[in-house]
Amino acid sequence: MVETKKCEYCGRPIKGASEIRTRRGKKHVYCSEFCFRLHFYDTPTISYDDLQNMYRLRCISLRLD
Repeated sequence: MVETKKCEYCGRPIKGASEIRTRRGKKHVYCSEFCFRLHFYDTPTISYDDLQNMYRLRCISLRLD
């Protein structure tokens, strides 16, 4: 059985490469640099649904034709 890693900040499972950081001698695993920065600056944990809502409200989609 393959061990699934989870992001320490958002709790989502990590499929591909993970962001591994060492802070004060202890290894931490994140799904992205974004989650590492949010955890580093001690921001409140954001759920995946809240993150998608934030992108929906503040970002636009670009067509790459």
